[in-house]
Amino acid sequence: MPAQITALPTPPSTNDPANFNTRADAFLGQMPTFVTETNALSTEVNGIAVQVIADKSAAATSAATATNKASQAADQVGLAAAQVTLATGQVTLAAAQAGIATSKASEAAATLVQVRNVASGVSFSTKSLTSNAIAVGTKTWTVDAGESFAEGMPIYAVAHGDPTRFMVGVCTGYAGTTLTVAVTQISAAGGTISNWDISIGGVPGVQGIPGAPGIGTPAGAPEGRLLIKKSSSDYDFEWGVQAAEVPVAFLMKHGVL
Repeated sequence: MPAQITALPTPPSTNDPANFNTRADAFLGQMPTFVTETNALSTEVNGIAVQVIADKSAAATSAATATNKASQAADQVGLAAAQVTLATGQVTLAAAQAGIATSKASEAAATLVQVRNVASGVSFSTKSLTSNAIAVGTKTWTVDAGESFAEGMPIYAVAHGDPTRFMVGVCTGYAGTTLTVAVTQISAAGGTISNWDISIGGVPGVQGIPGAPGIGTPAGAPEGRLLIKKSSSDYDFEWGVQAAEVPVAFLMKHGVL
């Protein structure tokens, strides 16, 4: 409880001479107590002032700490937001990679089917009476059902009976009896064709240079000569005369007789 100061008695007054001495004695007699109580209150007020100053300093320190903590919290929030952004990017990247992996797996599966089909003798050729003009772009043919065409296969469509007219492209779809091809290469000879031979592959190559004569076969001889074995070695021959003209000694020499 705060220090209290006792109320002073009625002070003396010259307007009341009859009570002046009595009131003067009482008033002056209360002075020592008044001084003591006043000093106690002053000490208490001073203590409170000191505490207020200390509390003010502590409050300022707490405010600075709170500000620092708030700044740290803001930094943590920013870091967390950056980590969330990074995680989102990683999830997006992982999804993209998963999509690529799925696509590659589908392509591998399609390739495996093609390999198995080829190994089992499945035909990759068909005929079509669909009328199509020779030109680059998307082309559609009605073909036999049950063929083994698949997306991504190279397709070669040639006019039946006329290999100078053709289109080459990539299969973009095959369902039922409908074959769709993205044509990227065409023959110099154009026109609209209504009878097609269609198969996988590209344009057939040009005829190669004929090979050299077989090993051991001698160069040409005059008409009527025979090819005769010279020795027991493989491919060791020579040109000889017809049998009617061959001397007996020659035939014996070469083991004919």
